[in-house]
Formats: sequence, C-alpha cells, structure tokens
Amino acid sequence: MMFQMFLALIINFLIVLLAIPILTKYLKARGEVGVERSGEHGFGVDTSAKNGTPSMGGLAFILSSLLSTLLLLAIFRQVTTIYLLILVSVFSYGLIGFIDDWLKAFYHRDDGFRFLPKLLSQIFSGLLTTFVLLFSGLSDQLTFAFLKQLPIYLLLEFLFYLVWFVGWSNAANFVDGIDGLLAGVSIIMFTGFALVSWKNNSTVLFLFDISLIGSLLAYLIFNKPKASIFMGDCGSMALGAAMAVNVIILGNPWSLLWFGLIPLVHTLSVMIQVPVYHFFHVRVFPVTPLQHAFQKIGWPEWRIDGLYWLIQFIITVIGVYVWIR
Repeated sequence: MMFQMFLALIINFLIVLLAIPILTKYLKARGEVGVERSGEHGFGVDTSAKNGTPSMGGLAFILSSLLSTLLLLAIFRQVTTIYLLILVSVFSYGLIGFIDDWLKAFYHRDDGFRFLPKLLSQIFSGLLTTFVLLFSGLSDQLTFAFLKQLPIYLLLEFLFYLVWFVGWSNAANFVDGIDGLLAGVSIIMFTGFALVSWKNNSTVLFLFDISLIGSLLAYLIFNKPKASIFMGDCGSMALGAAMAVNVIILGNPWSLLWFGLIPLVHTLSVMIQVPVYHFFHVRVFPVTPLQHAFQKIGWPEWRIDGLYWLIQFIITVIGVYVWIR
C-alpha cells in the first residue's frame, strides 16, 4: 500500500502542477474576468484587487483525483462499488459547481446557477448518491438501534443521507472565499481521513484521499495569497461531498461534526445571521461567513489561513487519535 500511496501522491501533484497554468491561460483567453467582489458584495471588505482572477481551479484537482484513483485501482485490480460511491458523490456535486462557475465566468451572471435550480440539482445528486450508497453493500451507519424498529426506518435513513450530502457540499462552499483557506483545511482533514482509512484497510478510500491530497498540494501553490486562480464552486462543493462520503465509508458519519467543525460553524453562522437580519434587522455576527470578519478588522489572508489551518490541525489530531486508539 505504501508504493500505491507514493504513486498516487506524486502522480496527482504533477498532473495538477502542469494542468493549473494551462487551465488559467485558457480561462483568461476565453475572457473570464472574475466577479465583482468589492463593496457590500465583498462582505464589507475591498477585494477589488482579486477582480480578473479566473475560477474553476477545482476542475483540475477533482478530475485528477478521480481519474488517477480509478487508474491505480484498475492497475492493482482493486476496483469495487466503493469507488462508484466516491465517483458519483464527488463528481455529481462538482458538476453542479462547474455549471455555476461556467455561468458566472462566460455568461457574466453574478448569481450563477440560480437558487432554485441549483438546490434541485443538489437534491437530485443527493438522491443519486444515496441510492448508490444504499445498494453499495455498506452496513447501516446511523447506529440508532431503536430507530430500526420503526416501519419508516429506511425512509429516515434515506433522508439522512440526502440531507448529509446536500448540507456538507454547501458547508464546504461557505469556507471558501479567502485565498488558500479551504484548500489548506481540506489537505489537513483528508490527511486525517487517509490515516483512518489506512488503519481500517480501506484501500479504495485511502488511495482516493491520498490522490486528493497530492492534487490539493499542487493547487495550493497557485491558490495561496495572492491567488492566481480560485477553486470555484466546482472545487468547494466536490470537496464537501468528499468529506461526507469519507466518514460514511469509514462507518461513522457523525464524526464529521468534529472533523468538519470549521465548515459546520460557518454554516451555522450563516443560518443564524440571515433570518435574524431579515426579520429583526440585527446582525448577530459582524459579517458571515465568519472568515470575512477577520478581513474586516484588517487581518491579512495569510494570518487568517494560518489560524484556520492550526485549528483544523488540532481538530484532526484529536479526531484521529480518538478514532484509532
């Protein structure tokens, strides 16, 4: 497995390292001018210097991770239905994000994929992923024995997974928005998942996680402040789905409430802020998602990244220790 690990890491790092400059050049040649981010649309922070930075960088690291994992599994004859679950979940949510990014980039629609069709697409992807999950042979994950006595237990299980994938794909998206932030958080989180999958002898998931880590390490070279490319929704939504599918395959979906504490807190901040401000015109937080509050008080992006990466590192170390001890 060690040979496969180094192969996956190096292959994906090199592919994305070569692909990102080509993708960046193509997007700029097509006239991808970026979306206006200054003023109130920039969370009260002047980010006009980012205008003109191309997006859709997630396309490189998602496709690289999925395809190289399939290639390595085929070479070592280890392709299983687990890979199909990873493929359907990550690719389907990445595709929704790609459509959103494409509309923003080439049709200059600031809202991209409009709310209702985007939500319906996410629900459809969640349904598709849940069907694959329930027929993949994985054992029940919810671990609430008393619920299994209910006649509608299968429906409850189905709804849980549907909400899980839709929710985490959006949660990861909330963390994006500062150069290098989500990429760094994801590298640390998926390193933790890779250690657990290695301990559990989950070869398919281990190779995918290592492939994703290699891809993200190369992507981070171009996405660190000041970024030359953003991952876009195609990257962030796919990463959220990858987080959700990891803990499900590893047999403990509830663990993502800990490993994914950063996207969870940011999602809750938005869910609290929006209705309270709408009905009472009061801001519970200075600005949401919360990473932009640090920008508003003058923190540079590197300092914000460092803080978040440190928090995620601590969360991951504790989580992995508790899981495998």
